[in-house]
Amino acid sequence: MRATQGGMAGADGAEAAPGRTRWGVVTAILGLPALAVCAFLLMTAVWVVVS
Repeated sequence: MRATQGGMAGADGAEAAPGRTRWGVVTAILGLPALAVCAFLLMTAVWVVVS
């Protein structure tokens, strides 16, 4: 990983200007738990209908 002047770089080399939001990280933090809850509710609904 190379050093950037005045910026930030992640492990994959993606740069973000200082003060800018990394929307991929925000999406992962908010989206993955939401997907897990939806999957749980769907499996519960299928289990109730089948049994």
